[in-house]
Amino acid sequence: MNATGSGSHRPVDERRAQLLDAAVALLREQGLAGLTTRAVTTRAGLPHGIFHYAFGSKAALVRALVDRELTGAAAAWGAAVATDDLETALRRAVRAQLDIVRADPEHQAMVFELIRAARDDAGPSVVTWERQQYLAEIERQLAAWSQHGAVTWSAPVPHVAALVLSASDGIIQAWVADHDDERADASVDLLARAVASLAATA
Repeated sequence: MNATGSGSHRPVDERRAQLLDAAVALLREQGLAGLTTRAVTTRAGLPHGIFHYAFGSKAALVRALVDRELTGAAAAWGAAVATDDLETALRRAVRAQLDIVRADPEHQAMVFELIRAARDDAGPSVVTWERQQYLAEIERQLAAWSQHGAVTWSAPVPHVAALVLSASDGIIQAWVADHDDERADASVDLLARAVASLAATA
């Protein structure tokens, strides 16, 4: 158990981070069934009342976990696209997402559980909101590539972003099911080529 002193006063953001880390550890060990508010605070070494101060409800904790996961996934795009070639940038970006999953398949299974829980606890609007944040990041990257490479798209950028997100999600879920690296890498290459074909030099 974390030995953090329960009587010390810490900023609420720090308490939230402690509770989120504890929740992830519990999910890995026990799955969603083990994710109770008391188990989370016990794992974090904090009094139970801290949970309601930091999150207010289990649904809010689940939403925060999903938000942290998607924020990290979106950040991988920006780190993978240091190239002037659009197809290469797309390939790197999607493969960065796939590599995160390949490095820790159990973590991805946990994320899928969290997304289902968020939908069950707070309704589809929560998951829709989170997905919109990810779409906005992809749109931002597509727009940046457009400006940097002086290209125009043959379809609206939001539609291209939706295609990229849906296709990359499909590639990742297929890999989770069959762990076929060759097929996944080929799918990434085809997706990058297909999306890049929608762009033309301005």
